[in-house]
Amino acid sequence: MENSTFYDRKQEFKLLKEEFANLQSGKMFVVYGRRRVGKTELIRQFIKSLPENKLYFYVDLVEKQGILDSLSKTVQEQLGEVRAFADFSDFLDFIAGKSDTVFVLVIDEFQRFLEISPQFITELQNYWDQKLKNKKLMLLLVGSSIGMIQKITNSKAGALYGRAARIKIAPFKYSDFRLMFKELNEEEKITTYAVFGGTPYYLEKVKRVGGDIHKKIYELLLKKGAELFEEPKNLLEYENVRIHAKYNSILQAASAGKETIKEIHDFTGIDVNTMPAYIKRLDELLDLLGRKDPVLGKERLGRYGLKDNFFSFWYRFVFPNQTALNIGNSKLVEDEIKENLNAYVGRVFEGICKELLITYINKEVDEYVLDFENIGAWWNRTGEEIDIVAYNHKSRKILVGEVKWTNAPVDIDVVDSLMKKSKLIPFLGEYKFIFISKNGFTEKAITRIKEIHGIFLSLKEIERMFDDHSYFSPKSRQQKRQSLL
Repeated sequence: MENSTFYDRKQEFKLLKEEFANLQSGKMFVVYGRRRVGKTELIRQFIKSLPENKLYFYVDLVEKQGILDSLSKTVQEQLGEVRAFADFSDFLDFIAGKSDTVFVLVIDEFQRFLEISPQFITELQNYWDQKLKNKKLMLLLVGSSIGMIQKITNSKAGALYGRAARIKIAPFKYSDFRLMFKELNEEEKITTYAVFGGTPYYLEKVKRVGGDIHKKIYELLLKKGAELFEEPKNLLEYENVRIHAKYNSILQAASAGKETIKEIHDFTGIDVNTMPAYIKRLDELLDLLGRKDPVLGKERLGRYGLKDNFFSFWYRFVFPNQTALNIGNSKLVEDEIKENLNAYVGRVFEGICKELLITYINKEVDEYVLDFENIGAWWNRTGEEIDIVAYNHKSRKILVGEVKWTNAPVDIDVVDSLMKKSKLIPFLGEYKFIFISKNGFTEKAITRIKEIHGIFLSLKEIERMFDDHSYFSPKSRQQKRQSLL
């Protein structure tokens, strides 16, 4: 396992430690997620924190005998015992003997057994049912191919169905991402996250590149031989996704703002009757595309969008410009990115603001207690949209908000427009308005927001709120705002 800095994963790490501490009988866990999200590093840190009774095994793409030889070598290196396993049953017998006391076994890239030696999975099932589940064994099966892991564990036909608890490792949220880039100001953090997303492997490379965001984009995505240029293609190939053209076209359409089945069909030409199957695979198998319905709106108006910022950026700016990049005309692509980056980041900023409000749930923001049961965006069929809608049916309270990532401060027209659009939401109750702006507010906007007892947050306050989850308490907001001047 490679050495690298370990960021976040506090919840997953705590869960593994608690399960180990309370181990009384066999427990099997499947730790899975897309390539590059940091599964192996999490497991490495977990193993490092344990006593001696542990074994980590990485599955290479070799034939059965090669696997057995590697198992024998690993046992000698890590446990100091000379063994020559003639078959998988020998190895599992050995593990059963080691598990009379608490023992941890990690098998990394476990899904490869499905391809190179599926009989091991069947034997593991039998041994688990007959012996191992009654031993003091913590078994961690780590997998990078979501599709193959699902085939083994999720379906009733899978050999390990119903036997393993699943721990999904996802890319970092923005609040996690910030821990890696403390040296950047908040605008730079948000822009970097919008481009490169939350995958630790990509972010380690971003940290090693100096310069501004455009320099990082050029070095990692646009120049000849750029390290991350092939990453989205590699993911599709790793998951053995056939008919790449259709998946590429759907992802490109979604990244270009085509969000409905009809819009994606018009953009790609893919039959609307077959498209749901492709979309489902992109969601459940690759965790790349997702559907969102308008909060308090009609479900039939649901939209599809990319869930990963890096893939969204790649399919928006790199995929359609591969010809230009391959002939060395990166300037054409750089110019397009510079022209459109601000608008692209704006959509990501909306998601970041929702994440922040969720972080502050049941806490006060400007003397208003955030207490909602759902949060998202609202839109209707005639084109009106509202960036933030968070409601609570029980208390009959609703928070309605506008988010702006523009170079100009928010003016009074934005305030008046939101108040007008809010009347279209089918919710009877107490309305509260919130405005969030990258570059602040005009005096007229501030006056109007105060008149309606609304909340207004600048980027500086967003930064402080992420840094300190009790930012608005106990000091008054006025005192805190003075401290920002």
